Amino acid sequence: MSKLMRKFLLAVLAPLLIMGVLSFSLTAFLVNRFAEGERYSQLTREANIIKEALAEDRPVPREIQGFITRDGVTERIGGRGRQVVELPILNDLQQQDSIEVQGNRLLTYQLTSGDTVITTIREAPLASSALDGVYLAIGVALLAALLLATGLAYYMGRQFIRPIMELRMVAKQIGDGRKDVLLPDRPNDEVGDLIHAVDEMQEQLIQKEALQKSFIAGITHDLRTPLAIIRNETEALAAGVIPVDELPDVTSSIIEETDRLGLLIDETLVYSKLAGGMMPLDRTEVALDQLVEETAERLQSTFQKDGLRLTVETVPVRLSLDRRMFERVLVNFLVNAQVAAPVGSEVLVRLTATELTVEDAGNGVAENARSTIWDLYVKQTGGSGHGLGLAISRLILDSHGLAYGVRDSALGGACFYIQFK
Repeated sequence: MSKLMRKFLLAVLAPLLIMGVLSFSLTAFLVNRFAEGERYSQLTREANIIKEALAEDRPVPREIQGFITRDGVTERIGGRGRQVVELPILNDLQQQDSIEVQGNRLLTYQLTSGDTVITTIREAPLASSALDGVYLAIGVALLAALLLATGLAYYMGRQFIRPIMELRMVAKQIGDGRKDVLLPDRPNDEVGDLIHAVDEMQEQLIQKEALQKSFIAGITHDLRTPLAIIRNETEALAAGVIPVDELPDVTSSIIEETDRLGLLIDETLVYSKLAGGMMPLDRTEVALDQLVEETAERLQSTFQKDGLRLTVETVPVRLSLDRRMFERVLVNFLVNAQVAAPVGSEVLVRLTATELTVEDAGNGVAENARSTIWDLYVKQTGGSGHGLGLAISRLILDSHGLAYGVRDSALGGACFYIQFK
C-alpha cells in the first residue's frame, strides 16, 4: 500500500472511528440515564408496595428486594423472607442514591413512613445483563459501519490515487528525457487538471528544447561568421596581401564584426543577470516624455537612412523607473519597428498619461504568436536578432511591474505597448 493511500485511509477512517466511539459512548450514556430513570421509578413503586403491605400486615412479594429500618433495627425482605442485617451504609443514603457492593453498582430508593424507613434496591442498568444486547447491537453496527467505510474508502482511494501514481511514473519518464510519454486518462476533477498541466508542461519542454537547439545553432552561426571574417582578414593582413588603399575598409570590417560579437555577448550576459535577479533596478524619478524624445532623436538618422519617418507624440509624464533599463526596452521596440517597417512608411511613437506605444506599418505579429515572442530564443519573422531583445524587455518590464504586450496597429502593422498604473 502506498504512503498516499495510507494517508487517505487514515484521513477518512480516523474521524469515522472517533465519531463512532463518541456515538457509542453517548448512546450508552443516554440509554443508561433513561434506564436509571425507569429503575428509580420502579424502586419508588416497590417502596410503596412495601409500605402498603406493612400497613395492611400482609406479606411483601418475594420478587421485591429491600430493607426496613425501625427503631435502629434493619431487616432484609424478599427472597428468603425477613432477616436482620447490619448495614450502617443505609443510614447515610439520600432518597435516590447508589452504592457499591462487591464491585457492583446498585441503585437505592428510601421512603420514610413515620418511624419506619423503607429502602428498595436494584442493580444499576449499565451493569445489568438486560442491556448487554443493546450494547452488543450498537457495537456490531459500529464495527460493520467501520468495515464498510474501510472497504469503500479503499476502493475510492484507489480510484483517486491510481492516476496520481501513473502521473508520478510519467513525470519520472519526462524527467529522464522521454518525449513519447502517454498520460493517464483525465478524470473530470482536480486530478484531471493536474494531468492537463503536466501535458502542457511536456509540450512546453519539447518546445523549449527545440527553441534552445535553434538558439544554440543560431548563436553558433552568429559567432562563427564574424570570427571567420576577422580571422580571414587578419591572416590577409599578416600575409601582406591586402593593398594599402584597402586597409581602412579591412580594419573597419574587423571592428564592425568585433562590435557584433560584443553586442551578442552583452545581450546574453544581460539576460542571464536579469533572469537570475543579479541586476537590481536603480529607480529614480524620470521625465518619461524627455526620455522618449531624446531616444528617438538619437535614432532619427538611422531611420532616415532606411527611408523611414520616425514620428514622436508625447505628453508630460513622470514615473519612478530605472532609466537605463527602460531606455533599453524602448530602443528594442524602435529597432524592431525599424526592421519591420517597409521603406517610405512611418514609425509612430506615442506617449500618453497611461500608455507608451510604438507602431509600424509592417506585417504585424500573428495573434497566436503574441504570447511567445517574449520568450527566450524566439525571433520575429524577418528579424535579424538572436531572440534576446524581447526576452530581455520582458524581464525588465516585469521587474518594473508594468503591463505590456502587442496588438494590431492603425498603421497596418504591429503596436507594441507599455501601460502605466
